[in-house]
Amino acid sequence: MAKQELSLEQKQTQRLALEQQRMLGQMLEKNDAEMTEFIDNKVNEIQALEKKTDEEDEMGGNNEPDRDSRAANNDNAGDTVGADNGDDDTMAWYRYFANNRSTDDEYHGPTAVSEKTMQEVLLDQLREMELDETQHIIAQTIVGNLEDNGYLRRSAAEIADDVTFNDGYYVDAGQVEEMIKVVQSLDPAGIAARDVRECILLQLQRKDRNEQIEIATTIIDKYFAELAAMRLDTIAHKMNLDKATVENVVKHYIRRGINPYPGNAFTSRADTIQQVTPDFDVELDEENERLIVTLRNNIPALQISESYSLLNSRYKQAGSELSVKEAKEKKQIQDAYQRASMFIEVLKQRQETLFNTMNAIVKCQRDYFMSGDERDLKPLGQQQIADMIGKDVSVVSRAVSNKYVQLPWGVKSLRSFFSEGINGASRHEVYDDLKKLVDGEDKAHPLSDDALCERLKAMGYQLERRTVAKYRDQLDIPSSTIRRKMNK
Repeated sequence: MAKQELSLEQKQTQRLALEQQRMLGQMLEKNDAEMTEFIDNKVNEIQALEKKTDEEDEMGGNNEPDRDSRAANNDNAGDTVGADNGDDDTMAWYRYFANNRSTDDEYHGPTAVSEKTMQEVLLDQLREMELDETQHIIAQTIVGNLEDNGYLRRSAAEIADDVTFNDGYYVDAGQVEEMIKVVQSLDPAGIAARDVRECILLQLQRKDRNEQIEIATTIIDKYFAELAAMRLDTIAHKMNLDKATVENVVKHYIRRGINPYPGNAFTSRADTIQQVTPDFDVELDEENERLIVTLRNNIPALQISESYSLLNSRYKQAGSELSVKEAKEKKQIQDAYQRASMFIEVLKQRQETLFNTMNAIVKCQRDYFMSGDERDLKPLGQQQIADMIGKDVSVVSRAVSNKYVQLPWGVKSLRSFFSEGINGASRHEVYDDLKKLVDGEDKAHPLSDDALCERLKAMGYQLERRTVAKYRDQLDIPSSTIRRKMNK
């Protein structure tokens, strides 16, 4: 009988441990906003679990360390902050590791990842114009149909149908064409063009008139197909100009003076929908050359309800002689108490794991956090952080997923601190050296990917040609063939 009880107890312990690990994985993947919803659902689901009230927070204030003790000085990065305070009660332990705000602290709300969208900038300009109600609706619809690069691909007739059927204003294609011209008069120049040719013409029309601009306008208006094929001899012959004049205009007044994708200067609508509330702050104490890491706490403190605590204690002290009804109630109370305790404990583990992960990242990337220069980022793998904090690499992967840190120079994703090493250097260093090679090349004879690969190898980077080509693309550097044509 004793063996059977021991076996049952071992199985139950193993089951609870697995359940804890599963729940910890779930919590680590969630950001603050998702955790708030997750906690609300759990409070409704687990009867023994409840949020602490403000009054209870104040009454328990002696158990709350001050702000500095909740934030780690990176001189001791990697140490566990907020060790066990000796209290066996699990209620609200996790706050010890997380809360970084006092009553007079500034509250940091959601931080937008990006600035205003192109649509918002255009609509702001339209509000300053004297338009009647119908014109304003048409203009709004046009702006709403712009692609992220600034182009308008839908026809005037299609937009007229949208305004008629969706907004209840009967308009025709002619009225829409008039308002397209109004939108095209907004900044940036070239917006709402139907194609590249129109986009360039719109920008040329805004420039101060001189002989070169007039030639550029004629080339785009009448000889765009020849320009696309770089048949400059043909253009020069048809315009009765020498080839050098055409080459000069194309180089200085079309290629360098025009932005063929005016919408790319703005953040896309998809990007601005995302707003993040940073999970961490890293502050620089310049006087003492220290970094202070703080885990924000936007998660409510939890506790086991007093009634369940009392009932659980009562049943623990009760003898074995219980009625069927009492035995059933005892099991329900103990199950709810156990689930609530486990949830609070796992929440504490989540906060502790997040904090230790961020602290380890700062320790490894200290030079970057001191300077803000991405060239100071070192090669770093998630396994390295896992070894430092004594966790599996899968835990680190979840801990950095969809998490952000507030730095003096902006908000940064935790995943951005990881990159593969290339001969002891980070990818950012390779990017920087690659860009320097292209910037310093002979513009008449640009370096091919093979040549760039050889130059980088001579600098100590063991890279394949396809890797160099990939990095070049990621830096938005055109191929040597296109660079040669651009600089003719």
